[in-house]
Amino acid sequence: MGEACQIERILNKDYESVDLVSFQEWIENIEKLSKLSVGVIIAPSDDVFLIKDYLDSLELIVLDFNNFDDGRGYSQAYLLRKRWQFLGEVIGINAHLDQLQFMIRSGVTSYVLLDSYIGLNEEDYANGFSICYQEAANNSGLQQKY
Repeated sequence: MGEACQIERILNKDYESVDLVSFQEWIENIEKLSKLSVGVIIAPSDDVFLIKDYLDSLELIVLDFNNFDDGRGYSQAYLLRKRWQFLGEVIGINAHLDQLQFMIRSGVTSYVLLDSYIGLNEEDYANGFSICYQEAANNSGLQQKY
């Protein structure tokens, strides 16, 4: 498996640098941090329900996909985008190539690959499926088969 990177800043869709805070720091300082333009990093074990009422004050949310065997990041992305209609960016970090299509279909808007994948062509992994068998947050361009 690749080596996970720890990040404190990330580029948003407009290539602007955004400071990131941990989920725990966000929860402990929500009144102060909700007034700043910061993003929050959410680990698979973090309870996204705790930030549900504060989504409007977040510029972006970063989900950590380092553990290949842990699918909670997909559920978190789905809740944020589909169920709670979060309009900001959802960025998947520490991504494995094999996770890209599932991340995108769950509602992740962009991703940062693990260092070991940098330089590889991820196009087939991000856009390699043309058929899907279930509804998803992002089925654009996919033909649904049942």
